[in-house]
Amino acid sequence: MLDYDAEADSYDETRGGLPRARAAADAVRSLVPGGTLVDVACGTGLVSRELARSGLRVLGIDASHGMARMASGRVLVAVGDSRRLPLPDASVDAVSLIWLLHLVQDAAPIVAECARVLRPGGVLVTTVAKSASYADDLDPLLAPYREATDEAGLIAELAAAHGLRPSGEAAFTGHGQTRTPAKVVADLKAGRYSFTAGQSLLDALEALPDQDKPRPEPVYRLLAFS
Repeated sequence: MLDYDAEADSYDETRGGLPRARAAADAVRSLVPGGTLVDVACGTGLVSRELARSGLRVLGIDASHGMARMASGRVLVAVGDSRRLPLPDASVDAVSLIWLLHLVQDAAPIVAECARVLRPGGVLVTTVAKSASYADDLDPLLAPYREATDEAGLIAELAAAHGLRPSGEAAFTGHGQTRTPAKVVADLKAGRYSFTAGQSLLDALEALPDQDKPRPEPVYRLLAFS
């Protein structure tokens, strides 16, 4: 897990910046009719700001003080835990979870909280299966290590337990999110993945051709439930 307080100042420039934020916001907006949206785990607030510019009333919430500090210059923001949102029951029209559920060991409490704060007819929008967003030659090597915390089927089951049913789907390109074999190996060795890589995986990645050649940008999947 990244230290998001430490990453806050450089996060945008290393994660695709405004092009990626606009692509994400446009995809979310296509699934949300309007009203008040809570952007949970809003990070630096770049996506939140683009959502606000689209006409939504947006509140960003993030557990990282560093990220919330960055977001505060862009959108109304509060520091808060996604498992205990600082909001009343049935108080918002939409909740977005962008690049969050793949980071947690148990998505159930987060989905439950999102359902709690949604008004009747409200919409939950979330990215799913983030680690499967890449279509490149690294994917077959990394696929066995994927965890199921944000798989689409699981999230649909968790949403259904709170009366939320699938209501839409969208996708967007992760601009600036290309990866190379060399970078993945370096990140694995630095502990920036959620699993510990064995030597066999490192050897297989290092055997791929064009070690420093960027692979295609990922395409992220969004699901809506209401």
